[in-house]
Amino acid sequence: MRRYVLRALAALALVAWAAGAIFVSGAARAQEMVSSGSPTLARILQSGTLKVGVNPQFKPFSFERDGKRVGVDVDIAALLAEKLGVKLEVVVPASFGELIPMVRDGRIDIIMAGMSITFDRAKVVDFTDPYFETGLSVMVNKGRMARLGAALVKDREALLKRLKDNGKIGKLTVAVTKGKAPERVAPRFFPGARIVSYPSNEEAAEAVLKGKADLMVHDEMFLKVWLHDNAKRAQFVVEVFEKPFKPDYYGFAMAKGNLDLVQMLNTFILAELKANGRILEFMNAYIPVKAQVSVRSYAITEDYYGGD
Repeated sequence: MRRYVLRALAALALVAWAAGAIFVSGAARAQEMVSSGSPTLARILQSGTLKVGVNPQFKPFSFERDGKRVGVDVDIAALLAEKLGVKLEVVVPASFGELIPMVRDGRIDIIMAGMSITFDRAKVVDFTDPYFETGLSVMVNKGRMARLGAALVKDREALLKRLKDNGKIGKLTVAVTKGKAPERVAPRFFPGARIVSYPSNEEAAEAVLKGKADLMVHDEMFLKVWLHDNAKRAQFVVEVFEKPFKPDYYGFAMAKGNLDLVQMLNTFILAELKANGRILEFMNAYIPVKAQVSVRSYAITEDYYGGD
C-alpha cells in the first residue's frame, strides 16, 4: 500500500512538473512573440506600467483642473491601462514638440495627445487608426475682417474669394501654433497670406482677440472651447466658422517596429472607444457636445454656452 501511495505521489509530481514546464515554455514563447512583434508592448507588460505622453495643454483632451491632470486622452489612457492590467503613468512634456522624440527614445510608450495623423510624422512613428475625427477650422477677428473688406463671410472659400477680388490677400495675417499641423498646412490653404507662429494655442488665439492677427487656423474643438471659455472678452470680437475646411484625424503614436501593439490598439479603438460610444462619453465629461458626423463637426451644446 505504501509503495502504491509513493508511486501515485511520484506520478502526480511528474505531472505537476510537466505542466509547469509547459506553462513556463508557453509563457516564454508568448513573451518572445510579443517581444519580436512589439518591443514596446513587451516593455509595458514586463514593467507593469504604461507610460503615456499627453498634450501639455489642449482642452478637453489634456489640461489641469484643480491641480490634477484630466481630459479625454487621460481617461482613454486609464481605460487602456485597466484593460492591460498595468499601472498608468501620465507624462506631461514641457511642449507638444517633445512628444515624438520622447516616444522614439523610449521615455514614453504611447502618445495620446490629440495628435494629427500626418504623412511626415508617419515617417518617424507608427500611428493607429483614428480615434477622433474632427477638422481644421478658422477663428476670425470681426473688426479686422471688416477692415479687409471681408465682413460677414462664413467660410474659408468665401473669405479667400473676397480678398482675391479686392486685392487684399497679401494683407491677411494668419496665426498658427508652432510645431503643430496647422503651421504646415496654413500656407497651402491661405496662399499669399502672412503666417505667424506662436508658442502655444492660447497665445495664437490671444493674438486674434487683440487684433495682432486676422485669424487663427486650428482644430475646431480647440477654437470652439477657447471661445466659450473666453466668451466675456471674445464673443463680440471674434467668431469661429461653423464647419471645418479640412478633415483632421487624431491617432495614437508609438515608436516604429511595434506592429502587434498597433493592431491591438486598433482593436481597442474600434471595440472599446467607438462601438460603444465611449469617446463621446469621455468628451461629455468635460464639454457637452453633439457630434455632426456628416460634416465632421462638433457643436458645444446650448446648456454649456448658457452657463455664462
